[in-house]
Amino acid sequence: MKRTRITAGPPLPGPTETGSRIPVHWALLVGMLCLSTIAAVVVGNGSPAVALAPCLVAVLVGVVWVVPLRVPMLTLLALSWTVEIAGDVFACGLVHTPLRVVGTLLFAKLNLSIPVDALVFSGFDLLLLLFAVLIVYRHSTRSRTDRIGWLPAPRPIWQVAVLSLVAIVWMTFFGMVRGGSFRFALWQITKHLYLPLVYLLMAEALRGPADAMIVGRVVLGAGIFRSVEAIILRRMFPSTDTFPHAVTHHDSVLFATCIAILLAILLEQPTRRALKICALLLPVFLGGLIANHRRLAWTELAAVAAFFFLITPSGRFKRFVLRSLVVSSVPLLIYGAVGWNSQHSPFGPVRMFRSLFDANVDSSTRWRDFENYDLVSTYSRSPLFGSGFGHPFIEEIKLPDITKDYDLEPYIPHNSVLGLWAFGGLVGFALLWAIYPVGMFFTVRAYRSSRTPIERITALGAAAVQICYVMQGYGDLGFGTWGPVFTVATAYALVGKICVANGAWPGRFSRDRVGDPPHPPGIPPPATVPLPPARPGTFEG
Repeated sequence: MKRTRITAGPPLPGPTETGSRIPVHWALLVGMLCLSTIAAVVVGNGSPAVALAPCLVAVLVGVVWVVPLRVPMLTLLALSWTVEIAGDVFACGLVHTPLRVVGTLLFAKLNLSIPVDALVFSGFDLLLLLFAVLIVYRHSTRSRTDRIGWLPAPRPIWQVAVLSLVAIVWMTFFGMVRGGSFRFALWQITKHLYLPLVYLLMAEALRGPADAMIVGRVVLGAGIFRSVEAIILRRMFPSTDTFPHAVTHHDSVLFATCIAILLAILLEQPTRRALKICALLLPVFLGGLIANHRRLAWTELAAVAAFFFLITPSGRFKRFVLRSLVVSSVPLLIYGAVGWNSQHSPFGPVRMFRSLFDANVDSSTRWRDFENYDLVSTYSRSPLFGSGFGHPFIEEIKLPDITKDYDLEPYIPHNSVLGLWAFGGLVGFALLWAIYPVGMFFTVRAYRSSRTPIERITALGAAAVQICYVMQGYGDLGFGTWGPVFTVATAYALVGKICVANGAWPGRFSRDRVGDPPHPPGIPPPATVPLPPARPGTFEG
């Protein structure tokens, strides 16, 4: 009988076999984390906060890597308004909150938090790099993490955002060639750099109209938080002489925008629930605006109200407003004439209105008038290309010297709009300013093509924050501040995607190609959707 030879199978994997070994890349990451922790202990002189920083950063990177990009971006939107940031002169520098640590770590130079002079960049700059790598990785692997329900943004907004970055490079190069200071140029660059960058991130992160509700809640929630802060701090320091503003200058944009959102809700969705929400929140936002004591906030609110009046359809409410203005015009003129030179408290609104324009009654207005004259004179020296970044404006009228306390004064004027003319000339201004009219164009177009009240409220809120941001930039160092930058960039992304969703404009991926995200169910490609007619009573343009 022939014997059958049995061949032994492969050995079972034991604890030392390949299946249980730690992957090489994980071992490298753990090793780098250990070395970073040791280095942090040495650099921080044993500080527990610095020693734990590498582990916290590793956890943050891991979370960002797996969640949709809109989650960290909307978190940053909320933090940009709610945290205290070094350099913002929060509460006139008299009060510091626990959130100052987070805000300074995220949005100020890292060397203010970590004692290393070379860390002249912010935590958000590192997050920008992380987000860029993440976007490239997800595109290359065709990840669906950010693409479920995602809509592309219109190409023109993307183009002017990139054009802004090109303009910044040009103005910096031109200024350096002319002997400018790179240190001061960096401060001037940051006033304009982050708006296009944050927009590009928001355009990738936000899906479209589906995210409008959550964005509105984030902004209103931040407004409630900041208003309560302002009211509490004003009660602690009631004098406006020793405590001119309760929170920060640019919180005027937040308060005015939140009030505008409530007004948009009343105009577009006047339900009983909406009326209750507005009745509850409006006193909070008005209280914060009054407590912050910034006169520019009232002019921003008035400009937004005028814009809403022009763009919304004619109806019973608008007719009531017109009749009220006609009836009250004569009493208001008499009130203004009587109180123009009066110092009595009933005429406080008249004094505030006069101080906006009359330099003889307000030293701050006089300073700004002189500074504006100097900016125009600087522009006239080189009207085509300006002076470039890294140069101060020319003081034809000598201003008080405060450079010992604030050496950026000649480089970053109060009027950021005229400053852009002075430093960029016609070419630089046109390139950097293009994003604002293009963004407003798509905002109006989104409102005209909207199909739901939520979309119309979103478009009106987006218009409000853009108006407030530009006015803040013209009047009070408004460009480049974190809260307004994140909110305006989010507004651009939302209104652009509303236009694409409703067929008012084709997206960047209007032609189907391999790798392009598919259109969401129920929404045909934009090229096949006829442009909806204008709502009754709105402009056709």
